[in-house]
Amino acid sequence: MDVYRTRSVEPQILQDLREKFVFISGPRQVGKTELAKRILSLQPGKYYNWDLIEDREAILKKQFVHDSLAVLDEVHKYERWKTFVKGIFDKYHEELKIIVTGSARLDIYRRGGDSLFGRYHLHYLHPFSVGELSGTEILPPKIIFEPLERGVLYDSLFEFGGFPEPLFKNSKEAHRRWSITRRERLIEEDVRSLTSIKLLGLLEHLMLLLPTKVGAPLSMNSLSRDLEVGFNTVKGWIENFERLFIAFRVSPFTQKITRSLKKEKKLYLWDWSQVESESARFENMVASHLWKAVTCWRSQGYGDFELRYLRDRDRREVDFCVIKDRRPWLLVEAKASDEQPSEPLYYFSNKLATPAVQVLHKKNVFRRNGPVTTISADVWLPQLP
Repeated sequence: MDVYRTRSVEPQILQDLREKFVFISGPRQVGKTELAKRILSLQPGKYYNWDLIEDREAILKKQFVHDSLAVLDEVHKYERWKTFVKGIFDKYHEELKIIVTGSARLDIYRRGGDSLFGRYHLHYLHPFSVGELSGTEILPPKIIFEPLERGVLYDSLFEFGGFPEPLFKNSKEAHRRWSITRRERLIEEDVRSLTSIKLLGLLEHLMLLLPTKVGAPLSMNSLSRDLEVGFNTVKGWIENFERLFIAFRVSPFTQKITRSLKKEKKLYLWDWSQVESESARFENMVASHLWKAVTCWRSQGYGDFELRYLRDRDRREVDFCVIKDRRPWLLVEAKASDEQPSEPLYYFSNKLATPAVQVLHKKNVFRRNGPVTTISADVWLPQLP
């Protein structure tokens, strides 16, 4: 990247470093290293990359404890990284600040050792969103049902996704090359080093299948038949994809809904640009923005936020239901161009007494129909962090 673009989590990370170690977790090539080096430019310190032999030796010899700030990149690949970091914190935390970055779920992917509870603040770095590019801060959540200023780079985000390199190169050829290289590196490096999976060819086949499964309840039985592997095998692969920030899943919300259907979780990709269908890609893009918003709001302490979807036995379905403190807070339906408000959206909005919005990929749409607001995504998404 030629010009660094400030990430919305940066101010909170700088504040959290005064108290504890900071973990920055997120997908490969989402900008974690750029963010960490940006923070190093603001205060003295040094960067260490576990993948470089000389840096790995320096980490294991604890040479970094003499720095005022140390960035330990990809150190979670060390089998005993958690115990290692815990010991460093307990002995040096009063004079040493540490940022740990990793392309796996640092709060889940722990191989042995004692708990790090109380010793770190965790931040997720998501792909760029419309709001982040537009300068939206992470503030207490307040849903605005009015058009905001058009989101910066909305069309480019839709086509190329929110990962910095393909987004700012803004080239189909560059995006295609980046996508192929990233997939190969995810399989050959991240999966190989962080899991015990051996059937890497089949795993790549699964990665290529997933874009066609976006937005629908994911059937493990169907995937196991497609790949000719056992149910538990494919289930484990999907769980590893979640840990490695390749995909995330949204569960159905069942409380307070009579005749609710306890279906499988719906799957979405962190990189929505891999989805070919325009309507499915748009739904994935909206899902990613909402997923980022609830994650940010939750980590900032603004409430116990979750992202779910709604469906009952009468086949009424709403794409997304934002939950706050175990209660429905906002209903969202994603449509490519259909301006007619969804009947299930009306139904569930009235039944749950919850505001609802139908977000369109189509431009220049804004109208209210009772409890449902229909609005174009490029002027609604900027309000989300």
